[in-house]
Amino acid sequence: MSQQGHAVAGSGGLVLGVVQKLDEKHHIIPEYKIEEHQAEAEVRRFLQAILQARSSLQDEMMLLKEHPHANELLPILESHHLMLSDPELQAGTKCFIEQEHINAEWALKRCLHGFEQTFEHMEDVYLKSRKADIIQVGQRIFQCLDVSPLAVNQAQSIMLAADFAPSDVVTMWRDGVAGFVASQGGKDSHTMIVARGVGLTGLVGAQGLFEQAEDGDILLLNAEENTWVINPSPDECLAYETQQHDLDKKRDALQAYATQSSHSRDGFYLPLLANIEFEEEVDIALQYGVDGIGLFRTEFLFMQSDTLPSEAEQAAYYKKIVQGMGDKPVTFRLLDVGADKLAHVQTLFGDYDGENPALGLRGVRMLLRRPEILKAQLRAIVGCGHTSEISILVPMVVSVEEMQAVRTLLEEAKLELNIQQNIALGCMIEVPAAALIADDLAKVSDFFSIGSNDLVQYGLAVDRSDEHVGYLYDANHEAIKRLIQMAVDAANQQHIPITVCGELAANTAWTKTFLAMRVSGLSMTARHVLAVRKQLRDL
Repeated sequence: MSQQGHAVAGSGGLVLGVVQKLDEKHHIIPEYKIEEHQAEAEVRRFLQAILQARSSLQDEMMLLKEHPHANELLPILESHHLMLSDPELQAGTKCFIEQEHINAEWALKRCLHGFEQTFEHMEDVYLKSRKADIIQVGQRIFQCLDVSPLAVNQAQSIMLAADFAPSDVVTMWRDGVAGFVASQGGKDSHTMIVARGVGLTGLVGAQGLFEQAEDGDILLLNAEENTWVINPSPDECLAYETQQHDLDKKRDALQAYATQSSHSRDGFYLPLLANIEFEEEVDIALQYGVDGIGLFRTEFLFMQSDTLPSEAEQAAYYKKIVQGMGDKPVTFRLLDVGADKLAHVQTLFGDYDGENPALGLRGVRMLLRRPEILKAQLRAIVGCGHTSEISILVPMVVSVEEMQAVRTLLEEAKLELNIQQNIALGCMIEVPAAALIADDLAKVSDFFSIGSNDLVQYGLAVDRSDEHVGYLYDANHEAIKRLIQMAVDAANQQHIPITVCGELAANTAWTKTFLAMRVSGLSMTARHVLAVRKQLRDL
């Protein structure tokens, strides 16, 4: 019998695939049946993994005893060592292997699940918190059983996890994964923006699915309506095929707009640009006939390594984007280390440990604290343009002084590289303070770009990645409209271009409003360009 439910948001598309659950480390736990005569060897493999995990943990504890701050961590590791010797853990896993004839990883996973459920239902808060220790002990054993991270050849698999980082989405897309579902997250989280950018079907904020789905179940994802069905019936599969056919026809009809210009019916030109962050997206954007790149997120390159990319590495990467776009304009946003990316790159920026990174040292604030990183990025960008039209966008601006400081470093970079080309420096209007002083910022900026996702988030004090307050994230709120209008009025008065960037730009219900405001361009996920262009040409 099929089971179904809803999710908070989806990245678009319909997918029928096989469930593959991932653990907290995004590792795949292999599950397969074994022959009865293989059980003894599988038990030995499990017990050997226990011994290996205990030995490794003992080595860690010996090293830690010499550390001056070991008093807090040592008792935790000692408790983990005791858990590894727990006869119930060993006996329970051994029982699953011998009676169910399943592999050691699967047996351990089922045994640990029973322990976790026991701790979860305890009333004592302290004992309930020990569930995390069980999970960590299990991870040690899995590692010794040689459980591998997310691997290639996952076609037709639908990955399920508590959460996915933007880099996980890219990895899954490159490896041919059919789709993904996360129990956490919101509609306009960075993860979902990336998923929509590459066209990977997915759902976030899906409640109930993880408790009901098992590895190997058939799962139907309808990210057009934000629904899911486990083990769909024949009738539901037939309805899926019909809806997939209709969706394909709709996409084919929209594709005709890829070769048409971005003009309204009365001839007003409104460039439709793409937001991208890695080189494979250039080809996707060109297939949709974009008029340029309105926002290239440069932080993805920084998140691929534990060390800073050199100026030469950055320049080579940026040059690929510029060359790929031909004679179409490209706007590079300077490194924007936001709240959803800070943990990955914190080591690159020293000892910063702010408690609220969303309101802390991020964007231009972080860059001005480390001017050598900013200078290297500016040199890499200006050095890759030459004959192409490139621009630079400054994130998280709240003052005129920040724009002036970046411009000084930009001019120094141009002088050092003997670059005569004019390179526009733009200000992102994504913080309410920037909109409120837009008339001043317009005097020190060559253009504006309204970061609609963050403007809504900061304007309404709503975390756009939190499914619990997602209902408050409303771009139609009168306060947001006023902030946008203030920025547009200031740009028009100073005669500088202003582009709206983000999910709001892709909302066809706003296209007419942006025309009336006399916005200079819209920048969005490339896959939304055709629908917006169709709407634009009817206005």
